[in-house]
Amino acid sequence: MADIAVANTPVLGSPSDRFTRLRTFLRRASRESFLHFLLLGAALFAVNEYLEERSKFTRITITQQMVSGIAENYRLQYGVNPNTRQLDTLVDEYVREEVFYHEALKLGLDRDDEIIRRRLVQKYEFLQQDLGLAHEPTQTELRSYYTEHERDYRTPERVSFTQVYFSPDERGEEGARSDALHLAANLNSNGITRAVDQGDRFPGPTDFAAASTEELSRVFGKEGLATKVLGVKPGQWSQPLRSGLGWHIVYVSGHRPEEHASFEEAEDSVRRDFLDAVRGKRNAEVYAGLKRKFSIVRE
Repeated sequence: MADIAVANTPVLGSPSDRFTRLRTFLRRASRESFLHFLLLGAALFAVNEYLEERSKFTRITITQQMVSGIAENYRLQYGVNPNTRQLDTLVDEYVREEVFYHEALKLGLDRDDEIIRRRLVQKYEFLQQDLGLAHEPTQTELRSYYTEHERDYRTPERVSFTQVYFSPDERGEEGARSDALHLAANLNSNGITRAVDQGDRFPGPTDFAAASTEELSRVFGKEGLATKVLGVKPGQWSQPLRSGLGWHIVYVSGHRPEEHASFEEAEDSVRRDFLDAVRGKRNAEVYAGLKRKFSIVRE
């Protein structure tokens, strides 16, 4: 009988013994309010994280400020405010875009897309440029910048002249050129320096005072007369010159050569260039700081 009693006595460290001790520990721990607090906090945190992440894709809030912005964009595009029905349609379209946008994000369609990547880079660069706007420069700063870059500021060569126009539509290409050549010879032989009553009606000015090539190109086009008139000898009517509109003869009364612009003449350009230089320097500094955060490895 003694042998049997010994055989049925639990052995210390057996599975049943370990289970008994674990059950006792859990029973005691369940009575500790601090443990309850920790478990409840962990559960609430997990639920909150889940709901917050889910809300990013299930909640679309349309504020009054957003509605006003949608209406303003419509006004800027069409010149009038949208009526109630149009505004509701625009808001519905915005909601539609938001739904598709969030669904696309859930599917990861924004990843590994070169167009989206470039667009994000571009928007960030625009943001950096806005943040890098310089203060309004003082006159001292502008004059110092002008002195340092004076060779960059020049007034272009300018020319003063009067012209007579011959229309290829009215006279034909060769007829317009021939008539222009004949009139130039006649005006030169008679010493006439202005002939507004000759030729055909021109849609632009007849006389130009101290005009630059850039200014002339807006009237005559970039090729032909706009550049060639600078080479016309003053004091006589020219050979026929072609523009984008037809044939012309010109009488040049004066040239003003290219020269350095004074600070007063170039002040607007100096200010623009100064701000661009400061902005560029600040953007470069920002980029250098951001780049230092990364480890660049080229394999």
